[in-house]
Amino acid sequence: MPVAKAPGDVNIHYEIRGDGPPLLLISGTGHDHTFWSGQLPLFEREYTCLVFDNRGMGRSSVPRPGYSLADMAGDAAAVLDDAGVDRAHVMGFSMGGHIAQELCLNHPGRVASLGLHHTWARNCPRLESFQRARKRLAEWGDMEVLAEFSLLGLYSHTYYDEHSDEMAGKLRWLAEKSGPKDGWVGQLDATIKGDTMDRLHQIEVPALVTASTHDMIVEPHHAEEIHSRIKGSRKVILEGTGHVALIERPEAFARICLDFLREASAEKPMSAKKLPYAS
Repeated sequence: MPVAKAPGDVNIHYEIRGDGPPLLLISGTGHDHTFWSGQLPLFEREYTCLVFDNRGMGRSSVPRPGYSLADMAGDAAAVLDDAGVDRAHVMGFSMGGHIAQELCLNHPGRVASLGLHHTWARNCPRLESFQRARKRLAEWGDMEVLAEFSLLGLYSHTYYDEHSDEMAGKLRWLAEKSGPKDGWVGQLDATIKGDTMDRLHQIEVPALVTASTHDMIVEPHHAEEIHSRIKGSRKVILEGTGHVALIERPEAFARICLDFLREASAEKPMSAKKLPYAS
């Protein structure tokens, strides 16, 4: 994986796959670039996909907690710089969607369109309590309970029950391999403090906002808050899925995204040159 140098001496590992207009994919809390694994085979047929490990996770640097989602948006911009991409479609999931908002607001010329998936602009009391509880577990170093608590929120009741063996494997991965204690604490601290609500009206690129009816972490009212503040945005609510709809129903989720991306690409054509390291 190539490495982008972000401000503050932070190294961000990333990967490029596919061919076509560039599409930057930003992962959620506690996950590395493999969070998008189920979508890449579907996206890379039409887009050059850039995926990366957010700071604190995977192979990227683990700086001391105290950074912001805006700092993490700077990491995303550094990936675009290192890959030689001036402007890309950007999609972020959960925390990644909040980072995507900051990227668009702080580096507006870099974003061609915006996919804000199962994310929020401002914590509601319940979401903030959930994040604070996870942060305490990370500070205590109880990574197994943190992983189990996270999984209970990430997946719908039905999907969890029907994939119990898969959940056991995901629990082990989250507890042992996703990232160290400080990575979790830093990311969760950033999500608790992040707030873009009063700046969303500044976003002028085509935007897709998604949510799920059975999301126990980020309920659909967050999608409505974002949708109502970004002029011309499109809102899609997936029925019956939990927080990680891209994992529970990868084909349906990808179809919604690709329909939006095709329209956005047609409105503002972009270079389809092959990027360095692309496979």
